[in-house]
Amino acid sequence: MITINYQMFGNKGFQLRLRLYQDGETKFINVTKRLKGPIQKRHWNQKKQIFTPSCPFYDENNAFLAQFRKKYEEAIDNWNGSVFGMIAAMETSTPDTSKSMNVSEFIQLIIDRLNKNKHPDGTSKGSFENYLKCDKRMNEFCKRKGIKYQKLLISELTPQFVNGVLDWVENVRKGKGRTYISKMLHSIIMKADKDGHLNAEDFKNCNWTRIPQNSSQKFNTLTEEQCQMFASLDLQEISNSAKNELYRDFCLFILYTGQSACDAIALKYSDIKQIGGISHFVFNRRKIAERQSVPCSVPINAELERIMQRWRPLSKDGYIFPIRNKEKLRTQGTNNGDIKHFIGNLNYWLKKVGKALGCSFPLHSYTFRHTAITHYISKGVPVIYVSNMMGTSIENCEKIYYNNQGDISSRNKVLAAMRF
Repeated sequence: MITINYQMFGNKGFQLRLRLYQDGETKFINVTKRLKGPIQKRHWNQKKQIFTPSCPFYDENNAFLAQFRKKYEEAIDNWNGSVFGMIAAMETSTPDTSKSMNVSEFIQLIIDRLNKNKHPDGTSKGSFENYLKCDKRMNEFCKRKGIKYQKLLISELTPQFVNGVLDWVENVRKGKGRTYISKMLHSIIMKADKDGHLNAEDFKNCNWTRIPQNSSQKFNTLTEEQCQMFASLDLQEISNSAKNELYRDFCLFILYTGQSACDAIALKYSDIKQIGGISHFVFNRRKIAERQSVPCSVPINAELERIMQRWRPLSKDGYIFPIRNKEKLRTQGTNNGDIKHFIGNLNYWLKKVGKALGCSFPLHSYTFRHTAITHYISKGVPVIYVSNMMGTSIENCEKIYYNNQGDISSRNKVLAAMRF
């Protein structure tokens, strides 16, 4: 009788394999690369043979393990020979999808997987538009090179092909779109490696576009004077938009809460909880909900109450702001199109406001998140509290958000302390 179970192995992070055993004959099948997310050893329950609920992509990974194991269990029912004989028979009868799936089909498979992962409001968690753009660019590259793109198999991708695409983007397209094309191509290679179609190690020396570890916006924050000026600007002198006040209140809301724009748009009254007698927004960030072990917890002050009361009569379906509602979600043609449309218009409006505030950089919606994090840290709020409040790591606070050059309070403390 062949017995089957999953077991961890190795000492370099989390590794999982399927073990098939019979009369001293053992066969191992590594499934680590087929799992999703940064899994750790503590996420695995060996006795129950499942991942614990704290595991990233908990449902999907457990579903995969059950399905993967099932085909071997079904094979055992009708097999009387050795373990290796059964494996050989299965490999002979199982079609090799890596030899039949072309690049375009594999990209569509990635998109289908992304679209299965949903937010509570029904919108997809993954952003798939750049995969479609990358597919289109590769098609254009192949036409120029006389390659039949629709017949190019995912297993036939090579480092030379990848470098050829990136060089074509640089030389023919004058570098337009190089960053997203490089990022998407790299993602496709890594996913193909995980599915067993390619070896990602073969592509590690490709001419990938290196993304800076530090944010280019790190030092773009508003001063306290500029924040006060923003709150009292005569907006009619700057813009004739009918949404002047909505745009301003939305930015002030981010300035106080430190939220990203997409989280603020999706925020609902049902996200308000009482903690120690004080109302808080308690929520998981849309971008990292699966990996976020501690929810954001943002105390609500009088100014946030004012903003909510002002827009509550115009908001629908429990949302804080009159930007998103069920009807828009049902009818929009682009995933999260309402969020993208609002932020695009807001950033266009902020260009004009930035000039009025005397900003030396382009003013964007995320400037208010950077400013909030810098402000709270400069006022002595412990960075661990700020990181939990903002739904980011202490490392990201340091590398991406906190503007030490704009921290006037801390600078003045240093000047006062320069006495020995």
